[in-house]
Amino acid sequence: MSQVPQHATTLEYAEVDVGVVDRAGFVQQSAAGGGIIVAGVCPRCFGTTATEYAFGLPGTGTKGGLFSWRRQSAPPPAPDVIGREVHFCECRHPHPGLPADAPFVGCGASWRAGVVPVAGGTP
Repeated sequence: MSQVPQHATTLEYAEVDVGVVDRAGFVQQSAAGGGIIVAGVCPRCFGTTATEYAFGLPGTGTKGGLFSWRRQSAPPPAPDVIGREVHFCECRHPHPGLPADAPFVGCGASWRAGVVPVAGGTP
């Protein structure tokens, strides 16, 4: 079992696309308001990050709860937000150099989560 490095709180804020990271490091769960929360560890600063995706937002593949009272069967499974969205560090730590107008409080990293092939083998 690999150990995650300690949160690098002194890491300077920078808008950095770290590419595709292993989706195994992230979990998806239902949010209290009906959306989806994706949580894991930022691949740049190693801080715990969690982002809530509300139903009906572009990219989430849902239409919200409108007319849900008409449903006769169980609701469809939650969309795969982990694999479809671009994620941003929301470790909630104001890294040095964080701009006042930054959309997320974190280190500035962005990434996609996917299946990362094992070197010299198949995923």
